[in-house]
Amino acid sequence: MLQLQLINKTKLLAEEDKNISSLLMYGSFIKGEGDEFSDVEFYVFYHNDFDHEKWVNQICETLLFFTNEFGTEVAIFDNMIRGEFHFLPISEVNIIASWEGLVSFEYYKEMVLVDKDFLLTSVLDAVDKKRPAHSSQDYIDWVYTSLINSLLQVRGLIERGELAHAQQAFQFIQKYILYLIRIEVGADNHWESPTKKAEIEIPIEWYDVYENCIPSLNGISLREKYDYCLDILKKEFKNISASDNVKEVLYKIKLQGYEKDYKNS
Repeated sequence: MLQLQLINKTKLLAEEDKNISSLLMYGSFIKGEGDEFSDVEFYVFYHNDFDHEKWVNQICETLLFFTNEFGTEVAIFDNMIRGEFHFLPISEVNIIASWEGLVSFEYYKEMVLVDKDFLLTSVLDAVDKKRPAHSSQDYIDWVYTSLINSLLQVRGLIERGELAHAQQAFQFIQKYILYLIRIEVGADNHWESPTKKAEIEIPIEWYDVYENCIPSLNGISLREKYDYCLDILKKEFKNISASDNVKEVLYKIKLQGYEKDYKNS
């Protein structure tokens, strides 16, 4: 597999480069889920900064190398595989500890590809390896409050008539509802990317619920799907529930001016 060749070459290059202290891999391949369609993804910790693009081109020739909107340096290799790289000084290795409670470290042994100074291993040894408690009431309320924030934002966009913006922002409603579905059915093993393997891990009846949360780019569809999302939040979830104060806010959310413009947009 070409991706495995890139991973092995990156590891070899980091091992041979005296300026590189540690190399951490994340993504599908640490979970044994990588395939010919997967990206390769790394954190590279160094002693002294250097030309990142030149270094990556030693792995494989790149057609493009750029920084995306999230600050990640992205390589498009000439074999059309994507690589994501985070280059940081070794003094910032504790950034890995900031993921605690947000991501699962159950594959931490597969994450460390190179660790010459044992600083990366030290950080990973100290983090809590238990899976985040997504089914706890605090976490459920966090999902609900995040969802309420998105519902109110999208409501304002629909009412203002910014339909394209509303449809784009609807993805956050979909994401948080998918989180709730995963908690409801006990399928939270791809929490960082909740759509990943959704076709396999989510029962068909819940997959249909999620599909019905996706609007087309017109006012009727956006209003119908908005109402549908509110309806399922109030009726469908049996195993989980928001706290009373969160539920009170949820039940107050509704579209304004609904009757006068629903059929004309």
